Amino acid sequence: MVKIGPLTDGQRRELAVLRRRAVGRVAMRAQMVLLSAKGYAVGEIAAMFDLGEDRVRYWLRRYREAGPDGLADRPRPGRPPKDRLARQIVDAQASNPPGNSGLAHGCWTAGLLAAFLAARFRLGLSAASVRRYLHLAGWRWARPRLEPATHAPGAQKKVDPAAATKLKLIERALASAATVLYLDESDLQLLPIIRACWQKGPRLRVPTPGQNAKRTIFGALDARTGALHHLIRPRKRAVDFVAFLERLALAYPVGEVVLVLDNVVTHDAGLARAWLARPEHARFRLLWLPKYAAHEHNPIERAWGLLKDAVAANRLHGSIDALTAAAERFLAETRLNAPHPATAAAAAPTRRAA
Repeated sequence: MVKIGPLTDGQRRELAVLRRRAVGRVAMRAQMVLLSAKGYAVGEIAAMFDLGEDRVRYWLRRYREAGPDGLADRPRPGRPPKDRLARQIVDAQASNPPGNSGLAHGCWTAGLLAAFLAARFRLGLSAASVRRYLHLAGWRWARPRLEPATHAPGAQKKVDPAAATKLKLIERALASAATVLYLDESDLQLLPIIRACWQKGPRLRVPTPGQNAKRTIFGALDARTGALHHLIRPRKRAVDFVAFLERLALAYPVGEVVLVLDNVVTHDAGLARAWLARPEHARFRLLWLPKYAAHEHNPIERAWGLLKDAVAANRLHGSIDALTAAAERFLAETRLNAPHPATAAAAAPTRRAA
């Protein structure tokens, strides 16, 4: 039978310090020794710590043979520790696209990177370890965004030289008494949009239509109230844009109206210019968003994202007319926060993205 005999005051203090300050299991082992010295049986100690009696006996023997040093873990045989520079190597290689190393893949996965590091550098890491090192280095798994290919690889991204002036004019309009409307168009497609969603069981399957169909939404976001105005048309033509301007003229029958929009051809077409040139439309004024970055400065883009998530993502409507009707309902019920802090207090949104 293994039992710790009476302890001296020095031994008891030493074990008490280990119990309070030692890391992990060493503190537990010190407590086992103290309990044994108080008269607790091995079986009782084993029940307290949910251990086998043989493990309790093992550590009591270790203490009798080597004192407090015997409670520490001994060096374990097996594989040597991983390369101390593993994190830096993973980070550096992840920064180098697979194509630069002769691989056909467009981007790294944890498994692919682990296999490449083992083959090229003889660095044996599991995919889980690679994933952990990537997170520690600031990497995250996320979908990239699409953007227009406006510049060749390695070249400087195109910037509108008049961008600062255009944004300043918009700021002045927002600070004035005029109604400021952000305009843009978006497409509705019968082909479902795929978005991340909660799933249980087999992977969700979304049917596709036999033939795709499209509609164009002309939209305007009131910078002061967050109100949305829209018109859904079969196509995106100058005549459709003018029809939308007519709808805005009815919605805002008096006062100066500033339309903030991008430079697509329908916005600057002859029909649109002729409409603006009429005396009754003299109160309408256009301000252009910066080229190459209009989407970054147009808050109505958020409305399109909410719309597509709500009515077009992960489901197939029976027809383009059914999809259009769902979009009409959503837009009629939705009001966004006013997009500019300098404007009047915003109306609370009636919908939230899930």
